[in-house]
Amino acid sequence: MENQAPVITLKELKAKLVELEQVHQLTDDTKIFLDTGWDSVQEISPEAVSVESVLRFKIADPVSQDVFVGYSLKEKAKAVDKGETSEEQALIIRNLY
Repeated sequence: MENQAPVITLKELKAKLVELEQVHQLTDDTKIFLDTGWDSVQEISPEAVSVESVLRFKIADPVSQDVFVGYSLKEKAKAVDKGETSEEQALIIRNLY
């Protein structure tokens, strides 16, 4: 069984932003934060947003044999099995703090 968390696309993000702008009367000055699960939310700096290459990979759980799909930045993909990868561009938001 292959398991993969859903990944929002740029098209879906744009549509969601349009919907949120209309429903909540957001403005161009509305701040964006990331909820990390802690007591406070994480600021997202404009410099934290970029387009980078990512590699899709698969890894099997040694006990259950379930297969999990994940992504890694190409620059950090040393541990990824190169036989199970496919490269694509992605919008990346880095945690700078």
